[in-house]
Amino acid sequence: MYEWTDEKLQALSDAELKNLLANAERKSADDLITKCKAALEARNALKPRREGKPRTEIKEFEHQMSEQLAIVGREMAEKYDLSEETAKAKSEGIKGFRAHKLLDSKGFAKLGGMQRDGSVAIERYISYRRGDETVYLGVFLPKDAPLEDHEFQVIAPKALLEGGKPIAEIRPFATEKQKQPADSGLAFKDLAEAAAAFDKALAKITA
Repeated sequence: MYEWTDEKLQALSDAELKNLLANAERKSADDLITKCKAALEARNALKPRREGKPRTEIKEFEHQMSEQLAIVGREMAEKYDLSEETAKAKSEGIKGFRAHKLLDSKGFAKLGGMQRDGSVAIERYISYRRGDETVYLGVFLPKDAPLEDHEFQVIAPKALLEGGKPIAEIRPFATEKQKQPADSGLAFKDLAEAAAAFDKALAKITA
């Protein structure tokens, strides 16, 4: 039987050592399993640990808002049918229709286009589209602005949004490309108030 000494184990690459461990575990070779694990642990202990950079105040705020918006989104999804399947079925005949995912792939609020292109410090949002109408709820912080200047925006067609103002008033510095595909919006300092307006708009679009 081949003798795996410490020197021989040390001569193996990480991948080779892991393969040897897997083979030892398959054969229930307890002594070799112990040696392999000890060798791997010793190597990991020698590797410098990469410490993640602490979040900046703005990034921490963005993360918190993404979570809170996602909570609102999940509450709305329990209240209304916001599935992509229903959106597609109710949008038959609309050229170029594409259903909106309510949240991102990790279950947080989605990253907005204006944050992607660097026009603003924060734009995180949730949205629902049916037919040619879209209802949007997001948090918005202008570039180089203090955190307290953030606001929550609800954007939807005029018929769905009570008291909605022109998008140019809500986002005066946005280009036509950056404005949401709707003709009215409202801005709030309080998320609960914004969520209530979003709720009313969803009730209409899903009716």
